[in-house]
Amino acid sequence: MNARGWVAVGVAVVIAGGVLAASGVMPLPGLRPPPIEVVESGSDAARAAGEVTAPVSDDPFAPAIPIVESGSDAARDLVGEMYVPLPPMHDPFELPSIPVVESGTDEAWIAHGEEIINVAEQERLAERRRRIEQVFTANSPFPPNPESELGQYRFDLRILQLVDSSRGLDRLNYYVNSADNSQLFLASDLGDLMPPGTFANGELHFVLRQADGDTLACGRHDDVGEACLMLGDDFGSAFGWMRDMALHRRFLDTLPRVPQTLGEGPGGNVQGLRGKGEDGFMQVWVGRNPSPIATQMPFLGNAVGVMKDFRIRANRTVHRTRWEGGDIDGGDLVVDLLELAPARMERDTSLYRIVTAFTAEGLAEAMAIGHQVPDIMAQARAIEEALDACPAGRAGTDCRKFHRQRMKDLNEGVRNQALDFGRRHGLPVDAD
Repeated sequence: MNARGWVAVGVAVVIAGGVLAASGVMPLPGLRPPPIEVVESGSDAARAAGEVTAPVSDDPFAPAIPIVESGSDAARDLVGEMYVPLPPMHDPFELPSIPVVESGTDEAWIAHGEEIINVAEQERLAERRRRIEQVFTANSPFPPNPESELGQYRFDLRILQLVDSSRGLDRLNYYVNSADNSQLFLASDLGDLMPPGTFANGELHFVLRQADGDTLACGRHDDVGEACLMLGDDFGSAFGWMRDMALHRRFLDTLPRVPQTLGEGPGGNVQGLRGKGEDGFMQVWVGRNPSPIATQMPFLGNAVGVMKDFRIRANRTVHRTRWEGGDIDGGDLVVDLLELAPARMERDTSLYRIVTAFTAEGLAEAMAIGHQVPDIMAQARAIEEALDACPAGRAGTDCRKFHRQRMKDLNEGVRNQALDFGRRHGLPVDAD
């Protein structure tokens, strides 16, 4: 081996020594372990050091090491066996122990957050919601009344309500058509609610309010005979805004923005609503349960009855309405629903003459004719003065003839205008 080989061997020895020293296999110089005491096996010193010896059997065929059952006293005495019980292994098919509590109790909800899903109840509520929606979207099965004044008018609901105003308490009974909200008031049910003088010299039979709001007072009038006087849409129009779908929706839309400061309610299972109507604030108490009456009218009745609630898509019974400041003395007008029930009633207006002279248009035309009277009287006086100025005798014959024809033409013009007014407005006209 040459010199370079010996150097390589030396380097390898030095590296190996360093590794052994670092691993503790070969102690570093100066760090030798303490000396080990050598004792005789089986002696007291060996037993003190922890030696355990098996007893020697006299049987030459016996095993060198006695066999004892693990965990027995012999194993513990023979070799000092220590038995440490291990926890049982988890059976993956065995569920952990869970305290048993009764379903539906508070304990079940507290311990396990149990939520009971009543399928039958959910199905019942879903069916109820379906029926409510069906009624809300359905038309009334009852036919609407005619749009013209002449015809057979039929009604399928009866409403009895109590009106609390400055004049006292008035009970009002009337009939309603659920398809168009036209209404019938019998004379026997109106009492002194009819405007005085409507049939001062006759007998009132009934008042009919058409779906468009026009009102007819029908009966026997001494000057007109059997007739229905059209009164226009001014009769009892305090709640006319309810007939208009747009205004009704607008009223419902104001509910979130209007302070819900409500007066006394009617009691029972009702909900109070306060909104802005066309003429002021309204308080409406509606039933919490939906109404079974089908209609596409926004409101049935006068102030109380049935209204469509577009917020929850349900028809609802209106039990009380308070019109703030709606009374003639500036106080509140309160209307309560006493009865709402199916009922049949009908009246035939074709048996009556329709008189429109007392509508707003007819009265305006009559007033215009009346305003012409002073001018007509002035013309008549002028003609009379001209007649007086005609020469006496034969010389004034042509003059008198001319002015008398003027007077005749003036009288015939006034008469024809009156006859034309009477014919157009249903008044009895005698051409003679």
